[in-house]
Amino acid sequence: MEKRWLSKWPILLLGLLIVLTGSIKGYAEEDDSLQRVLDRGTLIVGTSADNPPKEFIRMNNGKEEIVGFDIDVAKEIAKELGVELEITNMKFDGLIPSIQTNEFDMALAGFNPTPERREIVGFSNPYHTLPFVILTTKDKAEVFTSVDSLTGKEVAAQKGSTQETILNDYLGNAQPVALGKLPEVIAEINAGTVDAGVVGWLTAQNYLDVYPNLTIADVEIEVPEEKTAQVIAFPKESTALIERVNEIIADMEEKGMMEDLLDKNIELAKAGDSQDSQSMLKTYGPLFLKGALTTIGVAVVCVLFGTLLGILIALLRISSNKLLKALATFYIQVLRGTPALLQVFIFYFGLSMIISIPSVHVWGVNLARLIPGCIALSINSSAYVAEIIRSGINAVDKGQSEAGYSLGLNKWMTMREIILPQAIRNILPALGNEFISMIKETSLLSVIAVSELMFVADTVKAATYRTMESLFIAAIIYFCMTCVVSLLVARFEKKLARSSKS
Repeated sequence: MEKRWLSKWPILLLGLLIVLTGSIKGYAEEDDSLQRVLDRGTLIVGTSADNPPKEFIRMNNGKEEIVGFDIDVAKEIAKELGVELEITNMKFDGLIPSIQTNEFDMALAGFNPTPERREIVGFSNPYHTLPFVILTTKDKAEVFTSVDSLTGKEVAAQKGSTQETILNDYLGNAQPVALGKLPEVIAEINAGTVDAGVVGWLTAQNYLDVYPNLTIADVEIEVPEEKTAQVIAFPKESTALIERVNEIIADMEEKGMMEDLLDKNIELAKAGDSQDSQSMLKTYGPLFLKGALTTIGVAVVCVLFGTLLGILIALLRISSNKLLKALATFYIQVLRGTPALLQVFIFYFGLSMIISIPSVHVWGVNLARLIPGCIALSINSSAYVAEIIRSGINAVDKGQSEAGYSLGLNKWMTMREIILPQAIRNILPALGNEFISMIKETSLLSVIAVSELMFVADTVKAATYRTMESLFIAAIIYFCMTCVVSLLVARFEKKLARSSKS
């Protein structure tokens, strides 16, 4: 018995070493968050710049700049750490998933540390308390005098925000309406498509100056102070960084910096960034142009790779091999049977978990966001292009294939030299329509903060509080781009028709 025990001690010792190594590694991973930031020399921060005065956009010498109370807090933290600050703007409901994938070192966007969020991310100590109000139109203000008066009424809030939590937990008899961005909430309240909205008191003050039809309802929401506490979000195992940030926050509060920064940004955000449509277009025209060029570039890349992949899938679809044909059919059905927006999210977050794409900015666009988005749209486009090409191939007379075989060409050469050129000529209008559709579908990439045209429109309306003007400008640019593409496709189609007759 003793010998048997002695013979096993090396295995037991090895197991003990593995456990200890794992514990040490876990401890190192837990505590290297601060050192990682210091070694990199950059603090990477995520935000949703649509919530003045906490975070919003201003133009500075023709370039967009993210400013606000939260941004100033982030700048002070970066300064105390002795590193540069890098800020990424995206939709609020995408921030927590991005924190989970360690895309950001931290995120500031008016987070409240709910129990559900604490399970998946870490939080700092509170650095600000934000009261909330019910925003509505003046004609409804007399009706809404208590929480009970909102029973059965449609009340909006920003999706995933503290406002939505308050709406669901403390205004339970209202009909909740969750919207992606705060300007959308304000626009719907002003238009009367919802009855009211839960908005931060500071934000409400800014919008009251722009929309004279809006007012704060005399409804007192009895919310515990801890429910209105604002904290900074971190990846779950960022203990060292969280502790250091808590020290910086405490020092800022002791010096009275928080109140000074808040007062400064209240004044900065007070009246929006432009006073009329003409000055808005003059100020933000370069930003719209940049967004339009990004949209065209993304559409060209996605249609190009989508067409190349679509040709391959189409050939597999008409293959005599039953397995390849079944796989191609399944591929097409899955991509055509699921929303493109869902595919964008799956590729973006999925790729982030599998591989690490460098956060390199080219012309103001983050490749870590652009590449997964382009892959998703290219693959989505390939499913539709494959069916277009398959129908074009089937439309070519079978005698053309027989003629190729009689000339001594094999099946692949016949397809490449004879069938595909004729098929492409037949399907060119359909491919042109796919390119036009792709120009519009690039707007889906705005959800992962790719700075295409729709993302720019969201940025401008958040900065200027002019929702309709921003959307109309974007609509006109989309219309101009699609018209130009339609004319070019029609001209190229006529040219091919003339060449085929000669």
